[in-house]
Amino acid sequence: MTDFATKYEPYGPGRRSLPGSLADPALMQIMQRYRTQIARRYVAVIPQNIGPTFDKRDKIWVSAKMDGELWFALRRGGHTALVSYNGRVLEGLPLVDEIARQLGAAGGDIVVAGELVAIPETGRPRSHHVGRAFAEPSLSGTLRFFAFDVVEDAAEDAMLWPWERRLSRVRALFEGGTLATAINCVEAKGSDVGSYFREWTAEGKAEGVVVRIDSGVAYKVKAVFSIDAVVVAFGERTTEAGRQMREMSVAVIMDDGTYQLIGSVGGGFPDAERTRWLARLDQMSAPSKFRMANREGTLCRFVKPEIVVEIQLYDLLDVDAEDEPVRRMALRYTPEEGYMPLGEGRTAAMLFPVFLRERTDKVADAACVGMSQITSRVSLADATSLRPADAGLEAKVVERAVWTKEAKGSVAVRKYVILDTNRQGSRDSAPFTVFFTDFSAGRAEPLQVSLRTTTSFAGARQIAGAWVTENIKKGWIPAIA
Repeated sequence: MTDFATKYEPYGPGRRSLPGSLADPALMQIMQRYRTQIARRYVAVIPQNIGPTFDKRDKIWVSAKMDGELWFALRRGGHTALVSYNGRVLEGLPLVDEIARQLGAAGGDIVVAGELVAIPETGRPRSHHVGRAFAEPSLSGTLRFFAFDVVEDAAEDAMLWPWERRLSRVRALFEGGTLATAINCVEAKGSDVGSYFREWTAEGKAEGVVVRIDSGVAYKVKAVFSIDAVVVAFGERTTEAGRQMREMSVAVIMDDGTYQLIGSVGGGFPDAERTRWLARLDQMSAPSKFRMANREGTLCRFVKPEIVVEIQLYDLLDVDAEDEPVRRMALRYTPEEGYMPLGEGRTAAMLFPVFLRERTDKVADAACVGMSQITSRVSLADATSLRPADAGLEAKVVERAVWTKEAKGSVAVRKYVILDTNRQGSRDSAPFTVFFTDFSAGRAEPLQVSLRTTTSFAGARQIAGAWVTENIKKGWIPAIA
């Protein structure tokens, strides 16, 4: 047995490596290239559009959309392993032994892409079953591999082959397999897609269908959909149970490595999970020259872009209620400088986003969390253009008030600042922002800040006046602003 990776650990009857420990950079490049190419070829289709999309096509291939993880069966120098996109390696399992016999009969080095799933006791396989199988080595025997594409065959780039030839090769390689098989891909007419979708989803066999055509384009048809994004910031709230994460701000990654904000997700977290997430994100803070508010009226805290999460959506909207294009800030990140605003880019708003899970099998790069997830569903004509981050005049303070109060040998401070952002022409930035600061050295959390936004100076003064009535009472003395 050769070492495909470093940092192995026992796993069931075999062994597995830690993510990111694949030793061969050339293999990693092959997998990364494949993931990027496939991501760009996938097109999302909702069930209502099955007829208009496929009915006029004479020849298509339909397969069930499996809910697992993308893995690769590799054979190099007579040795075989299963490897994930994030560089985790599996060896020595009965599943891998069967793949070794199948690929060994083909001769030569080869790379095959497929879906790794874990078969549950009841119901259809879901992606979280794979995670459970990794967490409990006793479940390693539930893992199955469904091959669906040939990436490289005897040093030949198989991605240049027509789809039908690649499918034929996969079927020949995995014919008669029990633990590792080829996907069940049915040749049909476009008008049959609706029937397959209804049959397979109604019977619980799949979450949807995948439809492939000669050109290499693949269509995913499913009733609900999800996207993967990287967490870049979070907001918090204080409840009777203590501090909790309120929401995650997420972004997709452009081909040039910049981060395009797409919004925030606050649903799908039980309270206990919110507390655990806050403790984790607290340790990942990153500097940022860009500021944004959260739903609690305080500033978001930015974090290192390392966590990939899956978010379920009902839809993506590329225009707002006034039919204007949706824009969000694009950011550049470096470990030394943190986040730097680049300008507002075209994107889409997430409709009813719900957190599903963390995707530990994916990494924060353009292949795993790319903009293609957005553009495959909505048309963004100028998705790569940015409106300058400094559009408009420089923001300025138009009103400021400060109060102090002595108590137990220390001085407490409360103040508000009204800021004219000079962004009256922007549809995505508030013209006026009111910042509130409350400092008291005797509290467990000495400094508390919050903010509110409004469209006019009169509205800002009304917000500030209500804050003064509630917070500036007997004992507070005006200070020089």
